[in-house]
Amino acid sequence: MKKKTLVLVTAAIMTATTLLAGCAGKTDNKNNASNKREQKLVLRDGALKTLDSVLATDQVSFSVLQNTQETLLVNNNDVPEKGAAESYEVSEDGLTWTFKLRDLNWSDGKPVTAKDFEFAWKRLLDPNTGAGYSFFLFPVKNAEKYYAGQANIDEVGIKATDDKTLVVTLDRAVPYFEQIVAFPGLSPQREDIVKAQGSEYGTDASQLVYCGPFVVDQWQKGAKVVLKKNDKYYNASNIKLEQVDLLQIEEIKTAYEQFKSGKLDATSATGEYLTKMTEEAKNGKYNLIEGVDPSSFYMVFNTEGKDNKALTNAKVRLALSLALDREEYTESVYKRGIPAYGLVPQELLIGDNEYRSKVKEPLKALQEKYNDPKALLVEGLKEAGLDPDPAKHTFRYLPQASDAETKKNSEYFQDQWQKKLGVKVEILPAADFSDYLTKVQSQQFDIAMSGWGADYNDPMTFLDLFGKDNGNNNGKWVNEKYEELLKKVQNETDTAKRLEIFAEMEKQVIEDAAIAPLFYKDKKSFQQPYVKGLQLPNFGGTYQLRWAYIE
Repeated sequence: MKKKTLVLVTAAIMTATTLLAGCAGKTDNKNNASNKREQKLVLRDGALKTLDSVLATDQVSFSVLQNTQETLLVNNNDVPEKGAAESYEVSEDGLTWTFKLRDLNWSDGKPVTAKDFEFAWKRLLDPNTGAGYSFFLFPVKNAEKYYAGQANIDEVGIKATDDKTLVVTLDRAVPYFEQIVAFPGLSPQREDIVKAQGSEYGTDASQLVYCGPFVVDQWQKGAKVVLKKNDKYYNASNIKLEQVDLLQIEEIKTAYEQFKSGKLDATSATGEYLTKMTEEAKNGKYNLIEGVDPSSFYMVFNTEGKDNKALTNAKVRLALSLALDREEYTESVYKRGIPAYGLVPQELLIGDNEYRSKVKEPLKALQEKYNDPKALLVEGLKEAGLDPDPAKHTFRYLPQASDAETKKNSEYFQDQWQKKLGVKVEILPAADFSDYLTKVQSQQFDIAMSGWGADYNDPMTFLDLFGKDNGNNNGKWVNEKYEELLKKVQNETDTAKRLEIFAEMEKQVIEDAAIAPLFYKDKKSFQQPYVKGLQLPNFGGTYQLRWAYIE
């Protein structure tokens, strides 16, 4: 995802608005004479795809992983601090990072070693693994060459020099490398367990070991995930929560009812439920947590053309983008979010400035240039050598789930395209977020709802997403100019020049219509007043539990 990874746009963040969907703490009068609240949260979450940190690409998976595995550094209110690393040093040129591990153990009692990090990181880079986040480590010396088959594994700049020391050598200085190291996709892994389980690794919680503040006690697919406090965690004495239930609740209405009845401690909402809950929060029933979320939601186009040749043409894709009324959607249909006319959301910094305040959103100029999307569509169909009659063309749209709110949104998009362009639109089924991920990652769509959340505070977290070697480029868009700019910005350190290159990259993505931007996410979470310390980070997973407790 969350790259904050793929994020979900459906009922919560899973509907483009709630990944963090609910936590519950209850009073246990039977077992606690002092009537203290049980240290338990119940969150509403989406369908978990994998517990393999190397193969994870979505926000649901990363949210669980960042609470059950310990990265070298850990984000605390979006500021990296020491996690598995007790200390670390950086060379003057910024190219050599030396991490010293603290004493910490896996949940089976075996020590976590620097070799566990070396193994996991190199597995992430192995092209045979098929990891979507391999590009994350491309700044490491010879990492990209190894991924491309131009270097061997021993030449990659990731070395465990002893059980407690990991030395990482970079090809180029990266100003946000601390934030990369804190990302849950760079968790350690035990080589013996990964190799013993093979392709099944990450699919059965009971066969895994954990080194974070919680362990996965249950994974009932299609229903819930249960986390329990990890007694082997090095800082277990300061973890207050004993249990966290992550419930897969598809319908916003159901989540709302459970929240009101006290079965959920926090949730998000969209549409009529957002309006209703905002009013209830104003009346003091619970707390409304508001803020900015550096996430973008957009339509991604399958540009391969195997099933729909029309989408190989940029004008056809752009016509589909221009046909969407972003203002109407955010104000009257989804009832939240900020209309998006670019890829990079608000809040992301370049140097000391917010990127979005310095760069105009590219789609606005295109709206002025092409005021008749249907005429543009016909022009594109002719260029592609296809029948110019829009009515002869059907586009398959893939939503992220099957709940009522998602269905309403999907039908809105269907109506927009059919009325404004005269095409036919078929809405494909997606049972839940996990099913959606399977389909979108195997290109079983023409147009798909998609979203991306920042992994770190730099525009690169969005603007390297569409590289031809990026495993999260699900539309398989390839643009030579974009590739040249990507290489150029990777080796540029001057802030002004990086800004200039990023602006041109974003322009390429929007003008060539790799995507149709839709909205930038806002952060609105409703919490019961007794929930304390629950962080909703801008980077990484949706929720951070290690500091949370029930008052």
